[in-house]
Amino acid sequence: MARRAGFIRRFRSAKNRNAKKEDMRDEAAALNISNTKEPNAESSPSSDGVVECVTATAKTRRKGYKIMSRRCQMGTEVIEGKMYRLRVRVDVPGEGRIQKSFPICPVSGAGSLNKTERKRKRMEIVAQYNSQDYLKKVVAQETGTTFKAQSVRWMSNCKHRRRKPIKPVTLVNWQSYLDNHILAVLGSHPIAEVNNASMKELVEVLVGKGLGPKSIRNICLVVKLVKASAVDENGDELYPMKWNADFIDAPVVDARKQRTPALTGEEVTKIVAATEGETRMLFVLAAATGLRAGELLGLEIRHFDGRSINVEQSVWRSDVQAPKTQNAYRVVDLHPDVAGLLSNFIGDRTSGYIFCTGNGKPLGQSNILRRSLHPVLEKLGIKRCGFHAFRRFRNTFLRNYTSCPNGLRNFWLGWSGIDMSDHYDKIREDAAFRREVAERVGFGFEVPKPSIVPSVGDVPSSSEHVELVTT
Repeated sequence: MARRAGFIRRFRSAKNRNAKKEDMRDEAAALNISNTKEPNAESSPSSDGVVECVTATAKTRRKGYKIMSRRCQMGTEVIEGKMYRLRVRVDVPGEGRIQKSFPICPVSGAGSLNKTERKRKRMEIVAQYNSQDYLKKVVAQETGTTFKAQSVRWMSNCKHRRRKPIKPVTLVNWQSYLDNHILAVLGSHPIAEVNNASMKELVEVLVGKGLGPKSIRNICLVVKLVKASAVDENGDELYPMKWNADFIDAPVVDARKQRTPALTGEEVTKIVAATEGETRMLFVLAAATGLRAGELLGLEIRHFDGRSINVEQSVWRSDVQAPKTQNAYRVVDLHPDVAGLLSNFIGDRTSGYIFCTGNGKPLGQSNILRRSLHPVLEKLGIKRCGFHAFRRFRNTFLRNYTSCPNGLRNFWLGWSGIDMSDHYDKIREDAAFRREVAERVGFGFEVPKPSIVPSVGDVPSSSEHVELVTT
């Protein structure tokens, strides 16, 4: 019976060992890590009950990465000269798993530790190199996950994500930052090694190119987004990074030095008088409504009801897209004179874009700037600017030269509120009051009358009398 009981105990012990080995292989396979057995390594219990791995030789015996085989290792504490040192096998990029020696403390004198403190120090050292984060960092470097490769995956995800889709113009700008500035400096870096020092190096290059603070900030933002996009199968960041702004030392954006050109009422009057036809109507509507360029060019005839404009879409490079924000969905009420000019311009058309090419497509913003606005500004001696200068003029006029309520001004310009008072503001539902204010405050510049050449019908001759209307 005793022999039978001993046999059963040995059988069960062997069975348990095999089960543990199977569990170890399964977890290693889940991590996609090779699970080769290390020969010539013996395990022996230490005097304090901790299992220590006693290495037979110093040469490398295992290749690949085994998180399970490292989970319980505590290494070997040895005395080398006047120091206690820890010998333990760790994963090193490009070298596999090798034996390394780490200092613990002096054998005696200042800085020496007792047995319990040395054990705690050993555990801290081993935990650092046994962690999942360290292993993932090593694997990333071994598999060659570079910043450039990660940026490609990130851009692909940005183009197809369903939550908060990114505007095409933003994607184009981000890709331009990568191609023209970032990849030349950081493209070959392993994504795990892109850190504060790397960002500082990039900032130095950008400053040397003469880029402004705002451009540098936007480019650095792309680097941070690419770094943060490296996640594991659970969606957790592989390489969390705390960015040190003081160390990176990027120039700070000074709002006072930012170029934000705006037109005056007198300048808008000159621009309107110097243009004609479709271009004139476009500039009149831009200055009288403060619409963004994409919103202006995306207007269709169905969006105009004779007194106001309903902003429902935007256009970029002839592609229709949603407006910039949720607050950009709005109704912009027109002064009666501007509404009359727009009705006269549309004529008997019933569908299509208000401002369109010969084949019915929306006008291109860059074409308007290059062919119409910039030549007129140069001729009039006005500093070059873009469509947003009209929007800044509209805001400045309503805010400083009229009695327009702030809530209504923010609604017309498509801005979000800053507090609960703005959240509870229901001005969008009071159309009669909005139209009364639009007529009372005017639009701040002069327009010829009749000033807009209808899109359909006879073109007025050059001898026709033109009367200026001021409001």
